[in-house]
Amino acid sequence: MYPVHKNETGSFQELARINDVKFGQLSHLVISPGSWRGNHYHTRKEEWFCCLHGKCELKFTNVNTKVSRSILLDDSNREFVKVDPFENHIITNMSSEKDCELLIIISEEYDEKDPDTFKTQDL
Repeated sequence: MYPVHKNETGSFQELARINDVKFGQLSHLVISPGSWRGNHYHTRKEEWFCCLHGKCELKFTNVNTKVSRSILLDDSNREFVKVDPFENHIITNMSSEKDCELLIIISEEYDEKDPDTFKTQDL
C-alpha cells in the first residue's frame, strides 16, 4: 500500500503502479446495502479490488485446493487486493444503509465470446 499524503487542501494517494497490476480493463462496481456480487472464478484473469466508499467483505476460495480466506475492505484503507485465477470470489456489502463502491482493475478486457467467468456451486 502506498502512503496517503495530506495537507490543508486535501489528500493524494497512489493506488497502483505499473508493476503492481496487469491492466486490461478498469471497472467501477456498486453493491447495494446488504447485497453481494460475484460468486465466480476465472481461469486466466487476475483482478484487483479497491474499496472507494463503504465497507465490504471479500471472500476467496481456491476451487482446486478448497482453501478459503476473507478480507475486510473499507474506504479508510484504500489498498488493492488481488484475486488470482481459480479463486472463487464473493464481495458482500457490510452496510445495511449505504452502497459500497469498488474500483476494479482486470488483467484482460471482457470478451462476450470468451468471458472466462465460471459460476461455482457448493463451495
